[in-house]
Amino acid sequence: MIRHFEHTADVGFELTAGDLNALFDAARRALLELLVSCPSREGSIPRSITLEAESLEGLLVAWLDELLYLVQTHGLLPVQSAVAVSAAPAGYHLAALLNCAPLDVEAHGWQGEVKGATYHGLKLVQENGNWRARVVLDV
Repeated sequence: MIRHFEHTADVGFELTAGDLNALFDAARRALLELLVSCPSREGSIPRSITLEAESLEGLLVAWLDELLYLVQTHGLLPVQSAVAVSAAPAGYHLAALLNCAPLDVEAHGWQGEVKGATYHGLKLVQENGNWRARVVLDV
């Protein structure tokens, strides 16, 4: 489940998923919904991302920032992903395979730039068998 919300000079979303992999994929989808109104359903440009962080919260921020970099620097929308989050010696590891589509600002309905994910109000917890996250993005 994805629920978007507005925050003073920022935007954000709340996520619920059955496992961490699904939660990180939901974060990708939520970010796309904020960036474009009509995202492509299929992508033909493969990309892989590998990240490590000391905490799950740090990994989520790094994941969103990496996706923003892909969109805003390379003009690629990550429209599909297979995400694997696991424990690592120094914290947590993320490996993702993405299928991307070239960004077409007009066709995809570009809704505005997002500067980055923040730690302000960031929450990532496991409750009642589900993972929940709350993310605020700087716009």
